[in-house]
Formats: sequence, C-alpha cells, structure tokens
Amino acid sequence: MPRQLLFAALLTLTYLCGNCQQKLVNIQYDKTVPAEVFGVEQIKKAFLTHKIKVTEKPGGLILKASIDPALSKQAYAFKKESNKYILRGGDATGVMYGLTELAEQIALGKDLSQIAPFTGEPYIEKRGLKFNIPLDARTPSYADSGFAAQHNIATMWDFNFWRSFLDNMARYRYNVLSLWNLHQFPSMVKVPEYPDVALNDVYVRDDVHSGAKLHIVKKISIDEKIAYWQKVFKYAKDRGIDIQWYNWSVFVSAAEGKDGIKWAQDDPVAIDYTRKSVKQFLLTYPDVKAMGVTAGEHLDAKQTGQYSIENWLALTYGKGIMDAKAVNPKLDVSLIFRQHYTKLDIIKAAFKDYTGPFETEFKYARARMYATVNPPWFDSIYRADVVKYNVKCWQNIRNDDFFIYRWGDPIYAAQFIKNIPLDVTAGFVMGDDGYVYGKDFASKNSTVYGEYEIDKNWYNFMIWGRAAYNPYLPESFYKEQLRLHFPEADVNDLYATWRATSSIVSWIDKLCFKPNDYEFDLEGCFTKKGFFDINDIISSAPLPGQNVISIADYAKQQGKTDQLSPFDVAGKLDAAAAILLKGSNTINTDNNADLIETVSDFKAWAYLGKYYAAKFRGATWTAMLRNTGNEAYREKAIAALTDAVAEWKNYAAISTQKYRPQLFSRTGNTLDWNAFIPGTEKDIEIARNAKMGDPVKQKTDNKLWKITSKYY
Repeated sequence: MPRQLLFAALLTLTYLCGNCQQKLVNIQYDKTVPAEVFGVEQIKKAFLTHKIKVTEKPGGLILKASIDPALSKQAYAFKKESNKYILRGGDATGVMYGLTELAEQIALGKDLSQIAPFTGEPYIEKRGLKFNIPLDARTPSYADSGFAAQHNIATMWDFNFWRSFLDNMARYRYNVLSLWNLHQFPSMVKVPEYPDVALNDVYVRDDVHSGAKLHIVKKISIDEKIAYWQKVFKYAKDRGIDIQWYNWSVFVSAAEGKDGIKWAQDDPVAIDYTRKSVKQFLLTYPDVKAMGVTAGEHLDAKQTGQYSIENWLALTYGKGIMDAKAVNPKLDVSLIFRQHYTKLDIIKAAFKDYTGPFETEFKYARARMYATVNPPWFDSIYRADVVKYNVKCWQNIRNDDFFIYRWGDPIYAAQFIKNIPLDVTAGFVMGDDGYVYGKDFASKNSTVYGEYEIDKNWYNFMIWGRAAYNPYLPESFYKEQLRLHFPEADVNDLYATWRATSSIVSWIDKLCFKPNDYEFDLEGCFTKKGFFDINDIISSAPLPGQNVISIADYAKQQGKTDQLSPFDVAGKLDAAAAILLKGSNTINTDNNADLIETVSDFKAWAYLGKYYAAKFRGATWTAMLRNTGNEAYREKAIAALTDAVAEWKNYAAISTQKYRPQLFSRTGNTLDWNAFIPGTEKDIEIARNAKMGDPVKQKTDNKLWKITSKYY
C-alpha cells in the first residue's frame, strides 16, 4: 500500500479493531516467486492494522496462496476450505492480484472469517500505461521542451521512482508499461559496430526553452546505465508487467556525426546503425516484449521504393528484431506498427518478409480520452483494415487535455472500457504526449511538492486500472478505496463531487473538439498561437456523434435545432461546477494535505467550468449578432463575457495559490493563469466591436474518416 493509504487504514482500523482479540495467521506461499512475495507483503501490512501477527511457522489460522493451472492467467479465487483459507491464481500475477484484493478487504476492517468467497478475471488481457520517457537532453522523448520533461530527466534515473511506479501499477492491475522515446539507443546500449555512440552521464537543458547549453544531473557510465535499466525491467517483470518500447521514425539524436552516422532516410550507414541498435537493444534487454514503430515523424515523405518510410522501418526495426531473435531464439517480442501517417496495406507490403508476432496500433480517442466514452474514430477509420488483414490492434488512449488537476469518475471509465472493441483489440496503453508523470514540480504546498505524480493522481490511475480489469465493479468498491485513503471524509460526498470533474472536461470537448494535442490546452484555454478567444470558439467544430451542434451552425439556424445547443452545454457545465463548489465547501479535509489539495482542485475545476459556460454563451450571442445584426445579442454577449472574466479570475486565484506556472511542450505555451486575464478581457472587446457580416464559419467538421491522404 502507498504510505498515505496505509496510514489512513491504520487510523481507521485501529479504532474499529481496538477490542479485537489478538490472533495469529500462518501464510503459506512460494517465497521464490516475486509476485507472490509482493502480494503477501500487502497482506502483512493489512493484518498489521488489526494488530494480528503473521507467521510462517505452524500455528494459528492458515492462509495458503498457490498457482492453480485450472484458472486462466491473471485470474484468482478465494474461499475457505475446511480450516484453511485458500487463495488460488491462474499464474503468479493472478495470485498477486488476489492477495492484494484480500489485503484491501482486511484493511477495510474485515476478519478472514467475514470475507465472502470472491473471484477475479481480466476483462481486457493487456492493460497498460503510455509513458514518454525523457532519458537525457541528448536522447529526448517526444516534445521534451516542457517543464515536466526537463524536471523529470533525473527522476528517470532514480530507482526509487520506478519501484513506487511499478508497485502502484501492480496494485492497480496494469500489466503493460509502454515507454516512448525518439532514439533511446545511445543512452541505453553499446553497439559494438558503432563504439563512439554510447553516452555516459545524464544531461538536462540549462534553459528549458533551448537545448543549446546542457549540464550534468547524474554521473553514470554506460555500463551502469545498462545495469540500471536491466534492474528496472526485471522489477517490472516481477510485478507481472510487460515492457514495450516505442520509437518515432527516422531519428538518430546524439548519434548524429559519430561513426559516420547522419540523419538521412536513404543513408546506408544510418540504416545499418539503426538495425544494429535494435538488435543490441533486444539482446541487452530480453525482458522487452514489444517494439513499436511510427511512420509519422521526422520522415522524408518524398522517398519511394526501398527507402519509403514503411520500407525504411522494415529495413531497420523489422530486420533488427529478426537479427536479435537469430542470436537469442528465446526472445519473446512483438512488433507493433502504428497506423499514424500510414495505412495497413502499405505496412503489410513492406513487412512481407518479417517473421514473428505482428500487431498494429491506433489513436483510439485521438488526443482526448476524456471527451466521450464512445470515440467514433476506430470503427470509421481502421476497423475494416484490421479485420481484412487479421491483425490485432493496440488502442492508444491519449489524454492531452489536462495535466494539473485531479480527475475521478469511475462510471465514465467503466463505460469507456466497455466500448473498446475487444474482438480486434490486443490491449490498450493510456497516457499522453505533453506531460511526464514523474515527480510533481508544480505544487506550491511543501507537504506534497516533489511527490510522485502516480501518488498525487492515485484515484485516476486506480480507477482506469481496476475498471479495465473489471468494468463491472460496483460504486461501493470505489467508495471503499476513498475511505481507505481519506477516512476523515464523507465518502459519498467525496465520490459524487469527484465524479463531476469528468463532466467539466467532457462537455468542453463535446462542443469545442480539437483532435490533436497541440491544437488546444483545456486547462489554460490556449494553443501554440496564444489565448483561445471567442473567434476560435465560434469557428470550432463539435465532437462527431454526440448530438451537439456547433456555435456556428446554431447561429446560422437561429436556435432552431433538435441537437444539444451551446446553451445546453453551458448549462451542463454550470451544473457540474455547482456540485464541485458545494463539495469543496463541505468536504471535511481534517488537515490531510492530500485531501486539502484534492478539494482545492475541485474548486479550480468548478471555476474553469463556469468560465467556459459563460464563454460559450458569450461566443454564441456574438455569432448570432454577426448573423442578424440584432443589438439585443450584443448586450447578452457582453454580459456573459463579463461573467467569464470574473470566473477566470476566480480560477486563476485558486490555481496560483496552489500551483506554479508551467511551460507545456505540445502547445508550446506557459500555463500562467494571471497572464491570460487580458485575453479574457479582450473577448469582451471582440463582442463589443462585432458587426453584422463578420465571419461565423466552422472551420472543419472533425469527421476525420473523410481524409483520404495517409499523411494524417
């Protein structure tokens, strides 16, 4: 259990079990199996809260954990048999999951004799986290220009972080960790044929905005680096977690200029170097279960023939994997080719000579997994190809909407999981491109500053992992998790309030949907170009299939629609904000630092929702004024946008009280709440100066399946 969770359980259950008769429990398990050892550690901590002694010697109650091949992998079953309590798992991971569930029930105050028989079996076999890993300023991940990446480079080389991260993944029942980097090889392997490439030490940027000057944050040799990552990957394996490694396409990063290597898609040296790097990577790290490749970045689209991007990837990654397997036939590694910027028929043709497991990958929710529980993209764009070529697809479930504030809606997550097309899905990985969930460096509260993001956002990570294992868990399960973590709070109030965070994100996205991460930052209402004003809102398209009409179309139709209008969306945002404000004023935090910060996030979410509600109203009235010239609309627009300024100032006040401004990588702007106040005020001027005939036009319809070019 995490420290805070264990402490909370101790406080609650010392009271509940203060008068319990002291007992002795004998636990029998396989001490040579790390997953079982980990599960038993959770049991021991839970029993400790009851002041119950645990022994491995004869005597006392008997709890026996073992593998039962009759159960499926990752499954488990618990029941009493005669005078023993038996926990069986289909494999070591199943035993571990069963033991952690038993530990939770014990921590909730139940004696072994009170725990009813229970079982578990995975709904989705492979449940993963996507993690863009900033290894070094010289071997960056995708878009490492943000604060989160640069501040967390050193964290990636701290084993304590990975121990905590992987332990939490196991508790939350994730069993895949997908690590993404442009070109990790110089920081992770020695390639014999290219001896000058491997990098000692770890560097970060002096200036996060520029990579011109670097400084060392860790002295470490390449041999020590290799040993370190072998240890991390072994630890993941011991927790039942598969490692995947994804690369973007034609990058050579710090290798450029060494041993004759240059970035060029048709350069034989670059091809040979990449191929041998892939081979050496897999021989060095045999626990890696998949290599993922991308046809979408840093490519020369004009190249054809053997040097087309798909063929380039076959010559490098495809042949590199086959080379490694020729040396070590025991390697169990798949190749995953992303759909991004290519098509499956082209991929299959390029890899016709590739032998071994082959899968594909798709951006299931584009960059906004919190927009809707039923994203429309896969069935409309990729399902037919996946079925035609009989290839299983990994669903890449991306969040690039919010990074700062805590989210928590188990009902949303469960519905989302149930809608994933299991018949053609290999598994999913959930994460983002614009943030690194390492340590939190934004919080101003010294009590929580520097805590791991997986602990700050424990509820979010727990919800998605447990819902993916079993999307039919009752609401009472999540309330019990809240009670373990925050015993001082009314869990019904906390649960209902936290759920409302989901509505804020979802309704903003439904009316103003931007498919790609760089197009919109919801927390800051900005893009690469700067503040997202009401003209941007007016021209935005809704998310297809949600029965929501755009502001432009609503204004054109003068309010005559059977769909949800922008005013309906604004009303839903206000309703969610009211729940969040009420909860933030009534939930008892009792000096619990994490709960205080959580409730503060609720208030920030509320004001953000009220801001967008007022802005949507003001933008709609402005659009209607432009279409009709009706001056009554101007007055309404100015009034709504004046309210929006006030709500943004409320949002900025609570946010700047709790968090430092932070540069985000994908949108290339700094989330500085006070700095955007002038932008909110300028919206009033836009409405005040609007006139009939000004543009009211929706730029796109977001129906991405209409795009015929592969380069999207």
